[in-house]
Amino acid sequence: MLNKHGWGLREMLVLSGILVLFLIIAIYYIFSLYQELDLEVTENYYSDLEERLENNARVYLDDYYEGNLDSDGITITRSVLRSYDLDVNLEDDHGNSCSGYVIASKTHGEEYIDAYISCREYTTEGYEDWRS
Repeated sequence: MLNKHGWGLREMLVLSGILVLFLIIAIYYIFSLYQELDLEVTENYYSDLEERLENNARVYLDDYYEGNLDSDGITITRSVLRSYDLDVNLEDDHGNSCSGYVIASKTHGEEYIDAYISCREYTTEGYEDWRS
């Protein structure tokens, strides 16, 4: 490959082609990693909103709700939480308003409190429009 005159055109093209191939592979993996990280951050953001809504619903149930929970459950809307000053500011990471509600039930002596939210780019699995 190497002679007294340096690299030939053929050798230089092969070496450049290999470098370009490695560069393309590196860019692909960096882009994939960035997408996964962004998706994980977004999911954590919405999980945090759901958790805050569940916590405020638990306060409502402990301090203000006078009925008994059963396996059918009750729907706690944001307007109910708002009337007790327990509403959560539901906005996505772009500042757009989201809707949401909580379903609370009791089965076999254990309480289940599940929050459901719907934003422009995210909706909790099982969300039902008619409940909010």
